[in-house]
Amino acid sequence: MQVLSKGDFAREVGVSPGRVSQWIAEGKIGPDALEGEGRSAKIIVDRALEQIKVRRDVGQSLGNGIGTRLLGASSATEQPTSTAPPLRTDDVAYQIQLERLKSERRKNERDAVEEATRRGKLVPADDVRAQMARLARQVDEVSAAMLVDFASAIAGKFGLPQRDVLHLLREVRNEKKGVAAQVAKGQSEDVPATVEYVIEEGGEA
Repeated sequence: MQVLSKGDFAREVGVSPGRVSQWIAEGKIGPDALEGEGRSAKIIVDRALEQIKVRRDVGQSLGNGIGTRLLGASSATEQPTSTAPPLRTDDVAYQIQLERLKSERRKNERDAVEEATRRGKLVPADDVRAQMARLARQVDEVSAAMLVDFASAIAGKFGLPQRDVLHLLREVRNEKKGVAAQVAKGQSEDVPATVEYVIEEGGEA
């Protein structure tokens, strides 16, 4: 069990000594996390960290990053012994804080997705598929129309009937389209149904 003075504890979690005194006054650090009384009281580190993480205002913790420092400090300290009574997980205040934390995280996730969508980092998969299908049709229509010009040029160059040349070009084109379709089908089977994209809250992924 690690016990520190208020000043040392403040440095451990990255806040001012005044903030530690404020936590004690507000009950965020309870008497069972203190060793001694008054100004000379020392702090039972693990117990105090556990209480602060539960009792502090969730929005403030997420906003200033202290929650992260508290977690880091907690992992670096010894495990609490039987001297400090375990925190009751059925405590109403504890449950309320957990729900507030979950709600805040869900909101941050929604905001991150909306921001990524606005920046063009994320797009609906159905929209992409529809756009690609339209593009493929346009390319196919343009290439089909060009066959008439090809047939006319070849027929004029070699003195052949334009209709026969056009018929031959269309046969070759259809054959090549069939082969390309089979290749594309095989390649599509290796493409995953979904792609994981990591979004960092408050910034670009």
